[in-house]
Amino acid sequence: MVTALRILRSTLAGAAAWWVGLNYIFGAAQPILASPALQSPKMNAIYEMLPPPRIATDPWLLPAAFVVCAFMQACVFAGIRSSLPGGLVMRGLAFGAVAWALFVPWFEFYLPWSLMLEPTLLVVLELFCWAGVMLLAGLAISIAYGRDGVAPGSTRHP
Repeated sequence: MVTALRILRSTLAGAAAWWVGLNYIFGAAQPILASPALQSPKMNAIYEMLPPPRIATDPWLLPAAFVVCAFMQACVFAGIRSSLPGGLVMRGLAFGAVAWALFVPWFEFYLPWSLMLEPTLLVVLELFCWAGVMLLAGLAISIAYGRDGVAPGSTRHP
């Protein structure tokens, strides 16, 4: 029961971190990322194509996706936290780095760079933006999960 409550608390914190990260980190980069002069014509064209993106017609999907992703991350965090460095901050940063490494490079290679022909420097900027989002989410999840007496390298999972 305690673990379920920690996962729930971590899910909510992680979803809030996703929202903050995407709005403020990617938001700050939007003047560059969305500049028609810098962006690929193919990427620019996607926003004019019909039908519009699902999140444009069903805006509830984005916060729901934040919660689903944060829930999955919180569950994984609960399972691997003993393998991460000690301390809430270091554990959160390590988890964020793991999340980034398992998700972002492939995504940025496949969709923006390869499929949408996004310029390499914009992809590099997105890699850094995603690093900020994942580190923020990792910190939020770790802090919300809280201390549990599990030492790094321990096999005990309270």
